[in-house]
Amino acid sequence: MTEVLAQRLKSARGWLVGVVVGAGAIAWLSIAWASGRSLEYSGHLGVVGVALTLGSAEAAYLVWRNWALEQRGPAYGAAGGAGIGSLLILGSTLGAVEGERIVAMAMGVGLLGVATAVGLLGVYRATGKSTPATATAMVTVLALAYFASVLWAAVP
Repeated sequence: MTEVLAQRLKSARGWLVGVVVGAGAIAWLSIAWASGRSLEYSGHLGVVGVALTLGSAEAAYLVWRNWALEQRGPAYGAAGGAGIGSLLILGSTLGAVEGERIVAMAMGVGLLGVATAVGLLGVYRATGKSTPATATAMVTVLALAYFASVLWAAVP
């Protein structure tokens, strides 16, 4: 098992997926930590946590799939967008969570949605057809857009 993991991490595809999953996991831990400190914003942080989990998982799959379909540009775009979105969420949860930081969280969730859409575009461009996985990605894009709008509307 460790040999397979080592081989996967040697490839660029493995590193890109690792960046998406790693940044998402670190941001998720910061959300959990901030939620324990700021009870008045725990509902907002819960929405961000759900969005981060959905967005990071879907973006990681789409990066992997785009690389397998030799769509390097969308793979890099999806990985970069998801990583930056996760870092925006991470940065907004450091320190005290305030109303202004919810804007940064909403931008991070929105960027995760854009990263998922870029990955979805690459898969559609390569295959030209819809599959259950691409339908799931489309629903994830819509869910992330909804979560970002909920967070944006919650800014005091």
